[in-house]
Amino acid sequence: MLPHRSLYMTFCIVVFFSAWALIAYAYCGFPLLIALLSRIGSTCGAVTSKWAEKDLPRVAVVVAAHNEERCIAAKVANTWQLDYPADRLTLLVGSDGSSDLTPKLLQAACNPRLNVRLFDTRRGKVSVVNDLMAQVDADIVILSDANTMLAADSVRKLTRHFLDPQVGCVNGALAFEHGGGASGEGLYWKYELWIKANESRLGFVIGCYGGILALRPELYRPMPPNTIVEDFVLTMRIMEMGHLVRFDPEARATEPASASSRAEWDRKVRIGAGDYQALAMTRQMLHPRYGLRAFAYFSHKVLRWCVPFFLPCTLLSSVVIVGLRRLSPADPFTWALAAQVAGILFSAVVYHLPDSRRPPAWTRPISFFYLMNYGLLCGFVRWAGGRQPVTWKQAARQAPGEAL
Repeated sequence: MLPHRSLYMTFCIVVFFSAWALIAYAYCGFPLLIALLSRIGSTCGAVTSKWAEKDLPRVAVVVAAHNEERCIAAKVANTWQLDYPADRLTLLVGSDGSSDLTPKLLQAACNPRLNVRLFDTRRGKVSVVNDLMAQVDADIVILSDANTMLAADSVRKLTRHFLDPQVGCVNGALAFEHGGGASGEGLYWKYELWIKANESRLGFVIGCYGGILALRPELYRPMPPNTIVEDFVLTMRIMEMGHLVRFDPEARATEPASASSRAEWDRKVRIGAGDYQALAMTRQMLHPRYGLRAFAYFSHKVLRWCVPFFLPCTLLSSVVIVGLRRLSPADPFTWALAAQVAGILFSAVVYHLPDSRRPPAWTRPISFFYLMNYGLLCGFVRWAGGRQPVTWKQAARQAPGEAL
């Protein structure tokens, strides 16, 4: 019996340290490594050139909207307020089977530069974008969302990168209003933007956000209508074609934070399902022939998507180790088990708290970490069971500029 117990113990210790090592690498090791590589091997320096005014490219802003009556008028107004020549900026909006006032508000916003398509049947964002992209007559397209407000100079900031013919798409910097809303979303997003900035110096960005994404329209390929996270898939396909993908922190946009923890949770699960679907659709980018891009994809995204499976391994191995060794309360493994259980319980409590009773800011990264990974796990279950539709009930978000 003792040899078996020793074998189990050794196995569980290896599992415990291996799983935590991979988690630490995914969230800390890789970001630090890519930051170092970006400083010693940067291929993309600061962009200093800009278009001559007479040569500015024609730009089309493309938006797919469903039941956006709270913000669609603000989005149209925001587009006309952009610091860009009026004769070179158009707006294409597709209403995806909206049942609210969105179609009427769009029809009332009469402007020769506004092209509106009203689709009676809701099919999902990617189908609308596919149809709108087929109508684009511009040099550069900026994909955006109805509730994403672009900074006045954002179009000029984004388009300057396309002076380099190798650049295929450029992602701008999104900031959440009011610091990120119901949890640590805002802090996590700043962390992600830092990673994107370091990747961008090496000529790629592993997954762009679709609220402020500029690209050459000739590089767009219609995506399957069941695509959930179309912005990520689009970015990876442009990289696969061999084009540079950049991130510009000076091209800014803002978006309302989730109005509640529940709304934020629903969004996490949907995006989680889309992440695993995207992995299946872009797995070729993990081939060694893509070099550093493949390494970054595996480290930045694929390992992150594995963390929901690593966490149960660390918890179960801790339980077995403590049980087999009958450890004292002072033993490190006892403390490790207690810390994991406390983190899980705390996150469960935070999830069920009303938003008016949010925990202190310094605790939010803990709950965000566990809830994010539980959301990924639920998303995996949905994707594996084919239960995540391409259309979904929108996560409740504040209207632009609305106070919490």
